[in-house]
Amino acid sequence: MVIVCLGEALIDLVPPAGQSPGSAPHLAVEPGGAPLNICVGLNRLGRESVFLGCLSSDSFGQRLAALLEHEGILRLPGGHVPEPTRLAVVDHTSADAPFRFYGDAPADSALSRSDVDLALKLPGISGLYVSSLLLTAESGRDVQTYAIEQAIERNLPVYSDPNPRPPAWSWAEDMIRATVYLLERSTLAKLSIEDARALDWPEDPATLFEWWESRFAGDLFLTGGAAGCWMSIAGDIVHIRPPEVAMVDPTGAGDASFAALIARLHGAERTSESDLRFAATAGTLATLKHGAIAALPTAEQVDAFVDEWNG
Repeated sequence: MVIVCLGEALIDLVPPAGQSPGSAPHLAVEPGGAPLNICVGLNRLGRESVFLGCLSSDSFGQRLAALLEHEGILRLPGGHVPEPTRLAVVDHTSADAPFRFYGDAPADSALSRSDVDLALKLPGISGLYVSSLLLTAESGRDVQTYAIEQAIERNLPVYSDPNPRPPAWSWAEDMIRATVYLLERSTLAKLSIEDARALDWPEDPATLFEWWESRFAGDLFLTGGAAGCWMSIAGDIVHIRPPEVAMVDPTGAGDASFAALIARLHGAERTSESDLRFAATAGTLATLKHGAIAALPTAEQVDAFVDEWNG
């Protein structure tokens, strides 16, 4: 069972914890991008994954390619494109715009429908993960909507994290429309409380789940940072509050928790509270190191932390 992770691989420029990029003495250069994070996260948790996204021939793209090779992850298409790697600047002091994206016509916009066809013809493909950044431009939107349509036609589960980032969109209405498009086609989707706020949707978990169930058929995985995560399981809203830790860097914690949940639920018939606790633990562990990719845990690390937590 192989999950295709479609979208961007980019470079995060990250200031020290609690600082803004404008006032920080330095910025760490870290590989990132939700599809790349999820792809590596799944692989480390024992779920085979394929990365479907174009990488640049620039030095950042070479670094991203080396990372995927080191992790033993197949990437499609296999070559490099001349367009630059997309950059994401992290601002720990901004709740409204924690990420700003830079790069005119970045490498990830070069993906084609034929690349999608090639990936979905690989043996064992059993699911598709998508985010929303490719939907901000026409070329990426065409390819991603095509991939989703093909996955649904093949009865593959679609996992999505819309990641509604207002600075990435020219108009809020377009961001909301793209988010709804993804959620209407998702088997399982992730939202954060901050995402709900950006979309002007209910922020209270109980209210949001009631609102969600009247609009979308798929399951919702709701995250709230240190407040934990929520899912509706057998009709009840289950809330897992993770243990308090000395957080180093929250970047990518949501991706770590979502990768862990997908790894547990992919191919399963039902969701349990232990699945949600596993996901919460993965997200907690991801805050203990700098960088979204470096902090992604293995299944053994998550299980050991769960045992310590319960002990």
